[in-house]
Amino acid sequence: MSVKTASADVAATFQRALHDASFSHQDTLGLAVSGGGDSIALMHLAAQVRDPHKLRAITVNHGLRPEAREEIALVSVQAGQLGIPHTVVDWEWDGTGNLQAAARDGRWAALRAWALAHNLREVWLGHTEDDQVETVLMRLARGSGIDGLRAMYPHSTRDGLHILRPLLGCARADLRAWLADNKIGWCDDPSNEDPRFDRVRARQMFSQLEALGLTRKRLLQTIDHMQAAHISLQTAAQAFAKRHVRQDAGDLLFAPEALDLEKADAPRRVMAAGFAWVGNRTYRPRFEQLQATVEQARQGATVTLGGCIMTPADGGVVRLMREAAATKAVQRDAGIPDTKGVFWDSRWFLEGPLEGDMVYKALGEGITQCPDWRASGMPRVSLLASPAVWQSGALVAAPLAGLSNGWSARIVADFHTSAFAIED
Repeated sequence: MSVKTASADVAATFQRALHDASFSHQDTLGLAVSGGGDSIALMHLAAQVRDPHKLRAITVNHGLRPEAREEIALVSVQAGQLGIPHTVVDWEWDGTGNLQAAARDGRWAALRAWALAHNLREVWLGHTEDDQVETVLMRLARGSGIDGLRAMYPHSTRDGLHILRPLLGCARADLRAWLADNKIGWCDDPSNEDPRFDRVRARQMFSQLEALGLTRKRLLQTIDHMQAAHISLQTAAQAFAKRHVRQDAGDLLFAPEALDLEKADAPRRVMAAGFAWVGNRTYRPRFEQLQATVEQARQGATVTLGGCIMTPADGGVVRLMREAAATKAVQRDAGIPDTKGVFWDSRWFLEGPLEGDMVYKALGEGITQCPDWRASGMPRVSLLASPAVWQSGALVAAPLAGLSNGWSARIVADFHTSAFAIED
């Protein structure tokens, strides 16, 4: 393929991806730009189709390689030339767990916090066709089912953020040809050739599998089939949840029909989604843990799992609540213009008379300062994990517990809608 043809194909594929996206684009959107060829191409292509002043770029510095400084500088210069505001966020590994997994989770947490702070509801990522193939190979090696083998969707939702991957139909080599044709520089991360990492080994394995007939085209066909099956299962689960799960503010009430996890896919999928939604988790609990927890609750016990508390209620129903100790306090960044309110614990949005030194955290034992909390009709344990506003250590407001003082709290996305969206 010539450089000229690759350039034409890249531009056309990018435009097609934007046209096919099923959600409405917001006025201002975020771009995740590392300095590698894929994300650099994403930034330049985005600037050709959107007003650069309505784009924001972020680079997460993991502090793991000295070359990162050069990559960040490259992004900063190119973003400035394009007129795109650029933010650098530092991330530091605490030394626990798998480094690659920790870096991936830390990168997403930084990206999400940055997007929410800047009122961005849409983020573009630079994943390519090569990333898609490598992902499905790694998940095949782990014995993944439909949910894993669907790999990455071109457009999806994660933690309330719309995600678009407009380069998912482009080969990595074609993107670099497009960059070279347009005289745009990029950096190559040497860790992309380090065989200690799963993704590198998957890339090396693919060349051998191609010789056996497991080609890129075949793998992409498999992904397409798995995505179709996944969408069907999600749709069925959503219908099941509407019949057998009721949302009560930030809690979920599961009818007896939703507690039998032995055979059918829908109850399992709904229960896992419930724990992820209530517990503010990207990853759902392992099935064995989920099954054991639900069975204990069915037998009358109150149990905790994944930042959630599950307890029996009347009529064979179980209630799933947020665990107050698993939530984190946040403060509003005074440097970011925000006249409306504050996001808390992913699901909640607090609105009221904002002041810079306020802290937003779970009500906890502050419930003793809410004499009317019983009028809410919510269990005490539920209210302990409800959003509250604090200032200088004093409770200012706890809207769900009857102490408003001009504040309100609402769920950003209800369970039945958000938990069964096409998520990453």
